[in-house]
Amino acid sequence: MKFLFLVLLIAGIVNAQQQPASKIEEVTVYLSGAKITRTATTQVNSGSNQIILKGLSPDIDDSSIQVSNLDGLRLMGLSYEVKASEEKTKSNSYQTIQTRIDSANTAIQTIDAQLSGLNEELLLLQSNRSLNNADTGLTLVQVKSFGSYYNQRTEEIALAKSGLATRNTLLRNLLQDLKEDQNRLDPASNNMQGTIVLNLYSSSRKSVELQLSYNVGNAGWVPSYDLRANGKTEAISIDFRGQIYQQTGTDWKNVGIKLSTGDPNVDNTKPILEQKKLRFVNYNYNNSAAGRGSKRYNPTVQIVRGKVTDPDGQPILGTTVLVKGTNIATTTDFDGNYSLDVGQGKELIFTFSGYTPATTPIYSSIVNQQLSSSLDAVVVTSYRSSSKEKSNISSSVINEVSVISQVEDNIASRTFELSQKYTILSTGETTDISITSNTLESNLEYYAAPVINENVFLTAVLKDYEKLNLIPGDANVYFDDAYTGKIYFDTDTTDENLIISLGVDPQITLKREDKKDFKSKSFLGSTRILEKRYEITLKNNRNNNVTIKLQDRVPVSGNDDIKVDQVETGTAVMDEENSILTWTVELASGQQTKREFSYRIKYPKNKRINEN
Repeated sequence: MKFLFLVLLIAGIVNAQQQPASKIEEVTVYLSGAKITRTATTQVNSGSNQIILKGLSPDIDDSSIQVSNLDGLRLMGLSYEVKASEEKTKSNSYQTIQTRIDSANTAIQTIDAQLSGLNEELLLLQSNRSLNNADTGLTLVQVKSFGSYYNQRTEEIALAKSGLATRNTLLRNLLQDLKEDQNRLDPASNNMQGTIVLNLYSSSRKSVELQLSYNVGNAGWVPSYDLRANGKTEAISIDFRGQIYQQTGTDWKNVGIKLSTGDPNVDNTKPILEQKKLRFVNYNYNNSAAGRGSKRYNPTVQIVRGKVTDPDGQPILGTTVLVKGTNIATTTDFDGNYSLDVGQGKELIFTFSGYTPATTPIYSSIVNQQLSSSLDAVVVTSYRSSSKEKSNISSSVINEVSVISQVEDNIASRTFELSQKYTILSTGETTDISITSNTLESNLEYYAAPVINENVFLTAVLKDYEKLNLIPGDANVYFDDAYTGKIYFDTDTTDENLIISLGVDPQITLKREDKKDFKSKSFLGSTRILEKRYEITLKNNRNNNVTIKLQDRVPVSGNDDIKVDQVETGTAVMDEENSILTWTVELASGQQTKREFSYRIKYPKNKRINEN
C-alpha cells in the first residue's frame, strides 16, 4: 500500500507530456509581418503538464508569443526553439521538376562534351595548317585539297560551336527557372521547424482548447488599385485589392484573414525634444526630421522606372541608381529617366556628384526621386490641390461593393476583416484578394506643366476619398477600357482633394518656346542683366471643347545677389509664395491659343546661374 501511494505521488510530480495537433484559425497580415492565431485541443492531468506544439514556423518572434483561453490553468513557463524537421516526402510536382532538372543537366553535360571535341579538332587542324609539298611529299593538288577542307571544316566548327553555345545558354536559363520553381514548392525554410513548449499547472483533469498567438516575419500584404474612367461620365471606379505573400515555413490553410495597415516593426518610441545649441558644422551637415515612413518595400515589384530631378525640378543626367546590397545599377538618361530590373532588391540608392545620396524602399513600380529636401510645386504624374484652395467640386461615393465583413479603426491602424476564408501557401508568391469596389464622383480636368513635360494630361479630382478607407499603393489606370499606365496612388495626404493622372491626351498639343529675339544680356557696372520671355502655344484637336489648367513658374532667388524683377504674368494668376503661374484655358474644338510671361534677372557678371 505504501508503495502504491509513492507511485501515485511521483506520477503527480512528473509532468504529463502532451503533443497535440494544432491548427491556424486566423491570420492578421500586416504591411510587413503577420500575427498568427493557432488553437490546440488537449487533455491535461491534475498537477504539472508539458504541452509541446511542433511543426510551427521557424520565423516566430518569441517575445510576441501569447497564450490565452487557459480555463483556470496556470502558465508556469514557455519556451520556443527551432530544430531541423524530419525528412519530408517530396510532392509529385517537386519530383516532376526534379526530372526536368536532371534532363537539363544531362543535356548541358552533352553539349560541354561536344564543345570540348570541337575545340580539340580545331586545335588539330590549326596545328597542321602549314602543310606544304616540300615537307610532306604531298602533291600540290593534295595540299590545296587540304586547304579547302581546312577552310570548310573550320567554318563548320565555328557554326557548330555557336549553335551549341546558344543551346547551352538556353538550357542554363531553363535550369535556373526550374530550380526557382522547385524552391517555391519546397522552400528552404521548410527544412527547419519551430517548437513551442508550454508548462501548465491544472487543479484537475480536463480537456482544454488552448489559443496561442505570435508574430512572424517573411509575410505581409501590398495594397494595389485599378482606377477606371471613361469620357461619358466623370465617375471614377476604384477597385481596391490586397496582394498577400508569405514564406513563413508553414502553409495557411482555409484560415480567416485580416489585413491590417499596422506594422509591428516600426519604431514606436516617442521622440524627446531637447534644448538646441548652435555650433559650427561642416557644409555637408544635415539634420532633417524623420519622415512618416509610409512607403514600404513591395515584393511584387520586379521592374522600377522613374525620374530623378534637382531642387528646381530639372532632370539630372547620369544619376546612378543602385539596388542596395547588389551590383545591379543603371544611370539616368538626358531626361532624368531610368528603368531597372531590381530582382529581389528591397532598396534603391540614388547618387550624383554635388547632391546628398538618397535611399528609398522599392515601394512601387514607379519611384521618382528628387535629390533635395525641397519639393517642387508642380508635379505631373500625380498632384494634389491644396486644402487652402477653394473648390466647388461636388464629389461623393456613388456605390460600393465589398468583400470585407468589417473595417476596424483603432488608434494606430486600420484592419479589414475578409468575409471568407483563404488558403495561402508558404511559397512567397502573391495571392490577389479583392477588398472593395467603389465608384466615386470626380471632376475631370486637363493639366499641363510644359516647363517639365510638354504633354497635356487628363486628370481626375477626387473629393471625400478618405471615406473609402484607402492607403497608398500602385494603381493601374484605365481610360475608355484602354490601359494607360501605372501611377502611385498616394492617399497619404492632408490635402482636401486628391488629383490623379489618367494619362496623356495626344489630341491636345502643347509647345513652350523661349523667345530668342527677346532674350538679351547687358551689363551695368558689375551686374549682368538677363531678360526672359516665354510663349506657350496650345491647340485642341479634339472634336469637343476642353478646359485646361496650365501652370508654369517664375524663378525665385535663392541668393541676395540674385534679383528677379519686372515680372509680367499676362492673364495668369500667380501664387506669390511659390511664384507659380496658373491659367485656366478654355479651348473650342480646333482652336489654338497662346499665353506669355516674362521677367528680368540681375546677378554679378562674374557668376553663372541656372537660368533655365
